[in-house]
Amino acid sequence: MTNANPRLNVRAQHYAPLLAILLMALTLAACTRSALPADQGYFIPPTLQGDAAPLILETPTPGPATATPLCENNLVFLRDVTVPDGQHFLAGQTIDKSWEVRNDGSCPWVQGYSLQLVDGVALGAIDRQALPQTQPGETVVITIQFRAPRESGTYRSAWKAHDQAGQPFGVQIYMEIIVE
Repeated sequence: MTNANPRLNVRAQHYAPLLAILLMALTLAACTRSALPADQGYFIPPTLQGDAAPLILETPTPGPATATPLCENNLVFLRDVTVPDGQHFLAGQTIDKSWEVRNDGSCPWVQGYSLQLVDGVALGAIDRQALPQTQPGETVVITIQFRAPRESGTYRSAWKAHDQAGQPFGVQIYMEIIVE
């Protein structure tokens, strides 16, 4: 097969070595380090020119934190220590009722935890009593002083534990008496 233009073939042969040298020079230039001062490495920090102001980037503000409890509250009733349900009392008689309970949660009961009247009548007691400070797993006896009403009948006073935020937890504990 013959080339239609013999002059083109001569030119390609003439420029081939020059093209190879040019490609080798470009490859070597790309593989060498630029002529930067030794203490600046590869990065030259930008400088402000004239009256240019620096760009201030805003830091995103995190959204409100969700309330995730670090621990759980729980109260478990174990037994009536005094005054079994249905015990008879005289009108106006003082009653010391005690319950044995366990802190069955993972939160300690600290100052601000309380036992609050949730159903029935207070029977002369303050309707919010401080819970004794109790660690998780510990058993404690809670005592409240009541007074039997003046009128005869059956009375029930139910109480529930509340945390520092006022959230109820655990089972109700109660006293049920008969006044004669």
